[in-house]
Amino acid sequence: MKKINESFTCIHCGKEISQAVKTCRNHCPYCFVSLHVDGDIPGDRNTGCKGKMYPTMYEIKNGQMKILFQCQKCGKLHRNKRADDDEVENLDTYIKKYKETLY
Repeated sequence: MKKINESFTCIHCGKEISQAVKTCRNHCPYCFVSLHVDGDIPGDRNTGCKGKMYPTMYEIKNGQMKILFQCQKCGKLHRNKRADDDEVENLDTYIKKYKETLY
């Protein structure tokens, strides 16, 4: 299966987002909003939903951060590994703000 790793314009903040270095990126490293484009495998671009996904929480295990996203349209939950260039210092603030959007 071919994985797609491409640059994109963030659907939330409008910033131009470059390709990820180590994986396939589907969330903005600044505001953390993404578009529900992947199915079960990161980079497969195998869903037709196209809803906005927002971070709802994160966890750190074995020194690695994983962020849980929820699709506003279909409700799907999906975990993503933190990318090296994600600006996580504002993640808690964004999660609180986005929870108002989701619920």
